[in-house]
Amino acid sequence: MKYITFALLAITFTSAYAFSEPSNKTRFIPLLKSKLGAYEVVSTDSGLCVNSQLSLTDESDLSAGFKLGEQIVFGPLHNGTQTVKKPGFCFITSSLKYKSDGLENSLRMSRCENPANEKTINQSIKFLANNTLKYTLSEPSVECTFKKSDESK
Repeated sequence: MKYITFALLAITFTSAYAFSEPSNKTRFIPLLKSKLGAYEVVSTDSGLCVNSQLSLTDESDLSAGFKLGEQIVFGPLHNGTQTVKKPGFCFITSSLKYKSDGLENSLRMSRCENPANEKTINQSIKFLANNTLKYTLSEPSVECTFKKSDESK
């Protein structure tokens, strides 16, 4: 009986500790804010990547997401997986994986009015050393490296 009581207490305290930790999103936002600024393209295989500003989508709502220029957009930021119905289009399931050095985003379009629109797209942003970041997109296949401009440091 002592062992069962001890096990239940251990599980309770472990669960309480796990839920008291900040979310991965909460830890990612300060990293993102420290990287905001103007970036220049170092290498690219796509016209999608141009010299751009890494900025918040909405300064008053950090969960609204962020963008690198006008074409590269991550948002809204949420924990785990979120599905929304876009009228006249598809159900879009967004899954975010916050990393210590960036973010991976998977977008799955399903139950579309036009089955040709059903697909999964993965994009990621990774903050590297020396004020450099790498952006990748799965469809179309895109890989770009950016370096923070001297005036943005």
